[in-house]
Amino acid sequence: MAKRTVLRLVYLLLSLPMIAVAILCYLSNFGNVRTYYKQCINAVHKNNKTYSQELIQCLYIGEDKRGLSHLGVDYIGVFRAVLSIVRGQPQGASTIEQQFVRTVIGRYERTLTRKWLEQLLSHLVCLRLTKRQVAESYLSIGFFGVNMQGVPALCDRLAPTSYNLSFYASVIARLKYPQPKRKSQVWATKHLNRTIWIMRQYKSTDEVLKTEPGFGSRRIRLSDETIQDRHL
Repeated sequence: MAKRTVLRLVYLLLSLPMIAVAILCYLSNFGNVRTYYKQCINAVHKNNKTYSQELIQCLYIGEDKRGLSHLGVDYIGVFRAVLSIVRGQPQGASTIEQQFVRTVIGRYERTLTRKWLEQLLSHLVCLRLTKRQVAESYLSIGFFGVNMQGVPALCDRLAPTSYNLSFYASVIARLKYPQPKRKSQVWATKHLNRTIWIMRQYKSTDEVLKTEPGFGSRRIRLSDETIQDRHL
């Protein structure tokens, strides 16, 4: 707990300059920041689905392991990503907030301007919304594969017979390796390895999110009904 407190303080200090810039850009609508920000907030307000503790924890394990400590941007991850690029081994550093923002505004061009905009919006989103709100909204719209835009669409296509850790991990593995229209052995191997890795990480850190405020176990709500026998 003390380690996380220190980590949060470090992230706060690293984030303050960018947060100040983000607020100024919002007030002036520089780069359409205010417009994009409102799109993100509206996307969260439109989301009427909630997901289980296990699925959300798999999301953080697979996509943003320091997600509960930073304020929308993982500057430690950014530093490591820069080093990896220098070494010729590129790796991502996008947080759940950044992935959510990117999906909502539909900006995918590989430019520093887009990345900078994404970070500004992620800070603003993190200041306004809870981690759970962002995570659940992202799960509802994220790309998991062909005809799998969001977890509900994924479930409609796969029609799983049970909802357990293996299934949750396989869902999140599709964020890194989206399911193609036609499965291949190469995709299946990558997806399986990723699923197994998430499950192993979950079993060694399964108490992390349970101690966080607002991250208690919840059930999915599809449309206007609460599905009591499907713990997605």
